[in-house]
Amino acid sequence: MAERLAVDVTTTRETKFFGKRWDDRYPCTGNKITRIEFNKNLGGDVGRGDCYPTDTELPDIAVHCWLDAYSKLTYTLKVWVED
Repeated sequence: MAERLAVDVTTTRETKFFGKRWDDRYPCTGNKITRIEFNKNLGGDVGRGDCYPTDTELPDIAVHCWLDAYSKLTYTLKVWVED
């Protein structure tokens, strides 16, 4: 079975006057997930928030995020699958 990179995404979100919560979903096809790499960077004037993968079952991957006002978040998600 061959391993391949199925998801490779970098996302940046920034808030102004109000905070925000959201879920990002990424389609991911394959037989099974072999590894997940997730890195995040939090910044901005306040710099309060968090994000983490919540749904790591195929056919898609979800990342849950939240930010307070005047914050900035960048995350990178890489998912390898076996076909």
